[in-house]
Amino acid sequence: MDLSAYFNLLIYVLMGVSFVALILIFLYAFFGKEEEQTNLKT
Repeated sequence: MDLSAYFNLLIYVLMGVSFVALILIFLYAFFGKEEEQTNLKT
């Protein structure tokens, strides 16, 4: 495996991890606010 293939793999892995992190942050922001509101009502 040459150096360019290694860096391409590293870039793809980092892009995938950042994509999953963005989705998790969005879901936490969306559903976390709803959960906090339901906790305040009770």
